[in-house]
Amino acid sequence: MSNSKKLKLPPLAFLVCLIIAALGWVVVTFSKDYRVTLDFKVQCYNLPEGKKSVTVSDTVVALTFNQKGLKYLMKPFSNKDRTVYISVSDLIKPKHKVTVYTFSSKEMRDYLVAHCYGSDLVAVESPEVITFYLR
Repeated sequence: MSNSKKLKLPPLAFLVCLIIAALGWVVVTFSKDYRVTLDFKVQCYNLPEGKKSVTVSDTVVALTFNQKGLKYLMKPFSNKDRTVYISVSDLIKPKHKVTVYTFSSKEMRDYLVAHCYGSDLVAVESPEVITFYLR
């Protein structure tokens, strides 16, 4: 009778090895660097003096981030309602005073790195050019 019980129960050493393997897999998976591209809605605030409204050529921008596995699961990456807030006054400061401002994806990336996301942001994938129309 005792022989049949030993055959049905998995050996303790096997369970220990299985747990160690599972923990190793979790550590390796969550320590990898991931590159993820997410869509963000554009919201403008802080309009320059004398301007009442702003229209943006594209209301959605695709941003690419470098993230570690565990950080990728955290907000804002898991949040479905992703919004990037752009201070129009800060963005157009180095430009001449006009009513139409055009920025390349590199200029937008530099602004977002400095004001919003830091070095985690790799690139602005789309649009290639974004235009702000001030009224």
